Order: sequence, then C-alpha cells, then structure tokens
Amino acid sequence: MTTAVAAAIRERARSVWRSLEEARRDNDAHAMLLAADDWDEVQRLARAHGVNLGDITDGKDDLSA
Repeated sequence: MTTAVAAAIRERARSVWRSLEEARRDNDAHAMLLAADDWDEVQRLARAHGVNLGDITDGKDDLSA
C-alpha cells in the first residue's frame, strides 16, 4: 500500500464520519442510512489496506452511538 492510498482512505473516512455525525445530530434517518452505508465501505477499504481509523472516530467506530 502506498502512502497516497492510505491518505485517500483517511480523507474519505473523515468526510463520511462528518456526514454520519451530522445526520445523527439532525436526526435525519435518510442521511444516516446513506452515511452508514458509506461508512461500511470506507471501513472495508481501511481494513483491506491496513489503515487505522481510530483517531478519526475517537475510538467510536460503530454505529450505535
């Protein structure tokens, strides 16, 4: 894996996490479903490439919060 790939995954994760938090804050069920699907995908990519996302999520990487 290259540093560029890791950086791209991390940037996408930051964007998706912000969207997920915003949907939760606004109590927007539709936006939450879309963001949750995107979050699943970015987590899959991160795992496949060995990228840790813990600092982006402050350790809260599940959708139960």
